[in-house]
Amino acid sequence: MKKASLFVLLMLITILAAGGASFAACSATSLSAGNGTWGIEAYGVYSITTPETLLIQATFAAAGTFSGTEWQSSGGTFSGPTTISGTWSTDVPVKSCQGTIIVTSPATQTFSFALNNGAKGAALTRTDLGYTMAGFMVAEGTVTCSATMFKSKQFSLYSNGYIPAVGPVTGSGEILFASTGLTFASDPTVTLDLGGAGNVTLAATGAATISSGCTGTGSLTVTALNETFDVDFVVVDGGKEALWIVNNLESATTGYFLE
Repeated sequence: MKKASLFVLLMLITILAAGGASFAACSATSLSAGNGTWGIEAYGVYSITTPETLLIQATFAAAGTFSGTEWQSSGGTFSGPTTISGTWSTDVPVKSCQGTIIVTSPATQTFSFALNNGAKGAALTRTDLGYTMAGFMVAEGTVTCSATMFKSKQFSLYSNGYIPAVGPVTGSGEILFASTGLTFASDPTVTLDLGGAGNVTLAATGAATISSGCTGTGSLTVTALNETFDVDFVVVDGGKEALWIVNNLESATTGYFLE
């Protein structure tokens, strides 16, 4: 065999082995591994036209149960934080890396998940009748959360959703936290697509408060628009990412910021 062909074969074996190792990382206890805490975010509609968004922080136990907190916007009405609990399971065979999460209290919500990123993340779909919602999950990982944990850190920002007064909305940009970790500013601007109001690229400022439980509240103010977006968020991925939901009245918008 030629050296070039042997090299290609060895590379292929290495790639397949790496893929197999990642795939094999799925197990019946993948969600409860580590501290078992995950952030969940989903966006979509109910009955074709009603905007729906949700944010969940859930802690999964190896016994197949979980407890957590949920924030939700349904048809422009925001609720949360709400204490939730339920059950979860992985499909057979476990190597399929898929499973089901069912919120049983205070109301039933059913989700199908498919693990990725070495079982540290997952794609998510809500399967209840009438709902068309998709999203993702990210494991919290090893992190010590505090009010100052984001000091001097820069994150990219992303948002997507619907506001009845303007229609579909999106946003992106960079934000830089101050040395205190309590406030931040766009670096240098954020770009917003505000439906019928059009596209704008403007400076913004904000503030955030983070609890030891890795949840928080914050706000993003675009002074030129005289508009402030208030959010609840969950810290995930070892503190490198936060998933958030806008809690302003009649807003159905979610997003994340990523270091």
